[in-house]
Amino acid sequence: MCQSFILNKLKIVNIDVLLDKIARNLPSLNYLSLLSNQACPNELSFSHRDEEDYQRYRYYVLYRLPALNFLDSRRVKAAEKEEAKRVGAHMKIIAPSSEDLNSVMHASVEETQAYSPLPSASSSPGDHKGTFGRCKYIYFGKHSEGNRFIRNDEL
Repeated sequence: MCQSFILNKLKIVNIDVLLDKIARNLPSLNYLSLLSNQACPNELSFSHRDEEDYQRYRYYVLYRLPALNFLDSRRVKAAEKEEAKRVGAHMKIIAPSSEDLNSVMHASVEETQAYSPLPSASSSPGDHKGTFGRCKYIYFGKHSEGNRFIRNDEL
């Protein structure tokens, strides 16, 4: 009888299939770790994820596997189990497929290329009327702090 199941860094994307198999085959599982998988939205592994994403994931997994005592690297508290019973069914994180993301990205690139913030009656690039002259301000750099960490022997 399996008490702990560690599936870290296995590129697991679909958490529903995994949780179905675990619930069916390992009903008394106590410890599950899915860190560094795309299915586990940990902010340490993925920069676009935050603590709220991870907490939603925890509620969903605890809702699906209520016998867990440890999930990833943290003990499951009684209050967290109660909250998972209450809201866990609604915490499933749905992400668009890579095909959907690619189609959206291609559409946005085409829209960006067609859009111009300049008025349609603006002048052409060769018809510029700029100014030419001497600048009356001279920068000496005596109040600059830009190079204060560079020593003379490093120049």
